[in-house]
Amino acid sequence: MKKRLYISGILLMAIALIAFVSVWILGKKVEVSASSTVFINQPYHVHFSHKMNDNSIQDQFIYITNAAGEKVKGEITLEQNKQSLSIENLLPGQYVLHIEEEAFKEKPLNTKKQEVEFKVIEELEKITSLQELKDFFQNAINTDATNHSMFETTVEESKSADMSSSNEISGGASDDGAESYSTTNNQVEDIEEGDIVVTDGKYIYTAVDNQIIITDGTNHNALKIASKITLDGNSYPSQLMIHQNMLIVVMDDYVETKKDGYASGNSMTKVAFYSMENPAKPKLIREFAQDGYINGVRKYNNILYIVSNKAPEYWLLEKEKDVELRPYTYDSAQDKEVKPMDLDQLTILPGSNEPNYIIISSIDLNNFEEKKIETKGFLGGSSSLYMSENALYLTAVDFMARTLEKETDSKVSTDIAILPAGPTTTDIFKFTIDGVKVEFLASTSITGSLLNQFSMDEHNGYFRIATTEGDAWGGTNESTKNHLFVYNDKLEKVGEVTDLAKGERIYSARFMGDKAYIVTFKQVDPLFVIDLQNPKQPKVLGELKIPGYSNYLHPLDEHHLIGIGYDTESRIDSTSKQPIITTKGIKVSLFDITDYENPKEQDSVVIGGRGTHSEIEYNHKALFRNEEYNYFGFPVTVYEGKGEYDVEYKGSGAVIYEITADHGIELKGNLITPAKQGEEYENWETLITRLLYIEDILYTVSRDEVRSYNLQNFNALGSVKLK
Repeated sequence: MKKRLYISGILLMAIALIAFVSVWILGKKVEVSASSTVFINQPYHVHFSHKMNDNSIQDQFIYITNAAGEKVKGEITLEQNKQSLSIENLLPGQYVLHIEEEAFKEKPLNTKKQEVEFKVIEELEKITSLQELKDFFQNAINTDATNHSMFETTVEESKSADMSSSNEISGGASDDGAESYSTTNNQVEDIEEGDIVVTDGKYIYTAVDNQIIITDGTNHNALKIASKITLDGNSYPSQLMIHQNMLIVVMDDYVETKKDGYASGNSMTKVAFYSMENPAKPKLIREFAQDGYINGVRKYNNILYIVSNKAPEYWLLEKEKDVELRPYTYDSAQDKEVKPMDLDQLTILPGSNEPNYIIISSIDLNNFEEKKIETKGFLGGSSSLYMSENALYLTAVDFMARTLEKETDSKVSTDIAILPAGPTTTDIFKFTIDGVKVEFLASTSITGSLLNQFSMDEHNGYFRIATTEGDAWGGTNESTKNHLFVYNDKLEKVGEVTDLAKGERIYSARFMGDKAYIVTFKQVDPLFVIDLQNPKQPKVLGELKIPGYSNYLHPLDEHHLIGIGYDTESRIDSTSKQPIITTKGIKVSLFDITDYENPKEQDSVVIGGRGTHSEIEYNHKALFRNEEYNYFGFPVTVYEGKGEYDVEYKGSGAVIYEITADHGIELKGNLITPAKQGEEYENWETLITRLLYIEDILYTVSRDEVRSYNLQNFNALGSVKLK
């Protein structure tokens, strides 16, 4: 009897196990990721969670029908990863892509025929109904249950990246001829970027916590606080700009709302405009807000452009019917409270299925109290931003394509592999600029991911972009490689240089006219010089390999380039007994690129040792420049290596160098305060964040204090506490 019960128990367990495995196999359905629209003459991409057979297209297991249900000829290509299709050469109209179950290589038992509806359009179409908007987000939920997790990670990454890029720095000189003072170190000449410290030549404006502190710099021996602007407790300024007698404050704001008795709210990008006719009494003259986190702000030809990213709570559709999916805006000139955008302001970007809004606003700053703020919302993600005189470029990493591929390769659920390292596809969206008019023009997808805004450039109507393909952020391996692509004004690829520095990744890039300079790194620092004079046939002219690497490249003149990064050394690890590369101090290099085929490191200096760091490594606005004296400087915190792994704090402050082609790099100002007895770490409150000048006076700015120095001999002159 006991034996029978024992055998019966085993049989029941076996049946349960078989049932569990069957359910698991049946549950592994094929997931599809695709957008609902695509522009004519651009490829339409569809991604799958499972690989396809090589002959699926030839065997008619994959085909396209039109609105009448008739098969149509279109160029269907199975991409190299066997999990993506590219479709081209279709006329405008409605289509359905059919994928028979036989198309899949290792299909789950419950595989069914897949049908993907899409539309080829000639011009951008606005959203016409709330239902259309709801359908878009419902599709995002249905496409992949992991979308929400992936997307939140993307948004947080974008937010943190923006916070770092918004803490950027001053340098240069004003161009009005009347006074000489610092301006922000902008990527593109005449296109202004915001910063946490700015000056109008008399006053210094500093963003600290939820305050703007205005320092009177007219008497450099007796600095004083002119006034303070205290913002709402939920508002944190991250970018400041000066326009004539007006201070522009861009901030992250949290607007609280109530729904069904529960507190809720939106993270918004707020812009406040203050009259500075009397800096002792700043006057708020207008406020504007748009949904989402700050992506970037630019000012060109008296027009202010604001770009933010918004992640609507679309997952609430699974529990609620009435979910507001439109982004909110607010303008104090006409609104009493935040309100959702009108449908005719919203558009789904072709080729995008990202459940995220790009919100772009523009306003004419001349007599702006009477001017309307133009705002548009586009459904499609964005991370890096680049702006030229004629266009705005936004990029978005295609996490869905990478994640579906990761699921099959690792044989695990995407619930585990939410954000794989080094996404291999990036979407580019181009918007034309004509005053306050911003119009979507074209989009495309490229191989690899880009480092930052300096990986992009526009020159003579051609858009150039450098990317890393492979494990771009999680290190390097033999499959990692780098590319440079060139596109015409319609974002059609016309040239490329591929497979640069295999096994390495891009650490910095700089475009200068018809040349590109790219730094990659693994063990040594290759500086590549790439000729772009013929956009259709770019080519590598020269390469320089030296120890260390540059995180930031800055042009000195036509034939010289400044690189700021780290010195490195190769040593044997005492534990693993394997060779490893370790960083040492911050390295400033002067590259002679007169002979493009043989670039040289003309001079270099190293600051501190292992553990030394500076904001300039990830934020170009931390660079101080004075063209009259050929000065370049930046904040720095100095450490020295202690033993094999430990470091010792030595001090913090700033350094200023005179850098010229004739004399190389010469230290002129050492403003580093040595560490006190027993002081193990730097004090965040007293760290210098920015350097700027007004005439012949240098100012250092920290969260706690502004100090003044003679710019010629660096003697201390005055100071004032900010708190």
